[in-house]
Amino acid sequence: MKPPALIPFITAAILMALPGLSLAQGFEMSKSGDQQIQVYADNGIEWHSEELRVIARGNAHAIRGNMTVDADVLTAHYRKGPKGDEIWRLDADGNVVIRSPNDTATGHKAIYDLDKSIFVLKGTPAKLVTPTDTFTATDSLEYWELTKMAVLRGDAVAVQEGGKTLKGDVLTAHFKDKEKDKPAPARPGAKPQSGTSSGAAAGSGDGGGLELQRADAYGHVVIISSSETVTGDRGDYNAETGIATVSGSVKISREGGNQLEGGWAHVNLNTGVSKLFPTAAGAAESGQRVQGVFIPQKKDKGDKGEPPGRAGFTGNVPTPGSGER
Repeated sequence: MKPPALIPFITAAILMALPGLSLAQGFEMSKSGDQQIQVYADNGIEWHSEELRVIARGNAHAIRGNMTVDADVLTAHYRKGPKGDEIWRLDADGNVVIRSPNDTATGHKAIYDLDKSIFVLKGTPAKLVTPTDTFTATDSLEYWELTKMAVLRGDAVAVQEGGKTLKGDVLTAHFKDKEKDKPAPARPGAKPQSGTSSGAAAGSGDGGGLELQRADAYGHVVIISSSETVTGDRGDYNAETGIATVSGSVKISREGGNQLEGGWAHVNLNTGVSKLFPTAAGAAESGQRVQGVFIPQKKDKGDKGEPPGRAGFTGNVPTPGSGER
């Protein structure tokens, strides 16, 4: 079997000692400095010199440092630079996987603009998986390296560990670098595992990667926790505090059919406590009222009391910060 075709685009990084470079956090192919990009393919590589592009077909890979872009077909657009040929954009088609040491994005088509430090991924759905969260979208998924932000369009869904779920027509997710795992102290006399240093955990990951800080949702917003479902027109979620706010025709539903309706909700997904108001603090009065519908539990046969039915209330609830009690 012949080895896969290989075309390295050489830059000054060939003079650098790659093992001495630090691991990237998140997707940072454009921030890998002067490291070379290598393009591999099983079925050959076409070099279109006049168009300044290279097409790699069949299990194609573009590798730069700890970052990899895989696809059935990869097209690398390059230009003449002062240090030689340099790739400025990658087009990926079919079974696309964009991978860093701890995070993975998948879809069926992608454009990775290295100049702008942005990739746009399309799929059914496009998917982003971090160590703690999973994001999907039916139209597109954009990732902006410099600001560590993802924009998901079309039936966008974010799911956190523990089942907390945020949905919307459009989601924006803001990340920070996840703190790396600290090596466990070695036990006296213990031998290190094969392929790892003493005290280091086995595995290719370093415990880093992307960690969600906050997310914003627009259009047909749904927030799902273990105890309730909250819907509205717009929502924002602080992953560090577990608090979400939802505005615009808000409904809070719980098991058994119980439901609250209002204009603005403050939801603590960690404690399960939700607060509903006519409007947000500082907003103009809308004339909307908070109302609720509660369905009593059915009583066993033979029990005396009120028959099953619907009990409800409608009333004015003070806007947060209004001083009313």
